[in-house]
Amino acid sequence: MAEEKNLTTEDYLREGDYGKVFFEWQVPEYMTHERSSLWYIGTIVISLGLIIYSIFTANFLFALIVILVAFILFLKSYYSPANLNFQITEEGIFLGNQFFPYERIKNFYIIYKPPRVKKIFFNLKSFAPDLSIIIHDANPLLIREKLLQYLEEDLERDHQSLEDLMETLLKL
Repeated sequence: MAEEKNLTTEDYLREGDYGKVFFEWQVPEYMTHERSSLWYIGTIVISLGLIIYSIFTANFLFALIVILVAFILFLKSYYSPANLNFQITEEGIFLGNQFFPYERIKNFYIIYKPPRVKKIFFNLKSFAPDLSIIIHDANPLLIREKLLQYLEEDLERDHQSLEDLMETLLKL
């Protein structure tokens, strides 16, 4: 009796079971921002203020969370993000080594306002956070045309998600 094989994302990549690749480009693992020394001083002051507040209110878990967030922010600024391969295929999309079949994607929308914002957003059906992918120099009209064959477009969304906007404004 043949064993049923549980395919991982790497298996899809090797076996090529995801169909024809329509678009492919590299995206950074996370956004990097130019931060001034004033940003770092402000972050330290706010973090220390929150830690002092949490000590006075005996909320030590909050103090630990503030310390961890500050540590992660400084680590992100120290290391360069890895470049991930992004592909739009016949069966779904790949981001790095993660495969998202079209059945798991609710819809998409594109915000194209160069030079500030050039992104495509995928709203997932699960509780996972939405994906935001930098378009770079790819033609958003061609991408939209191809994705409309597989997904619904959210025409009411004409702005970045709150998470994306906060990341940009606060340079996180």
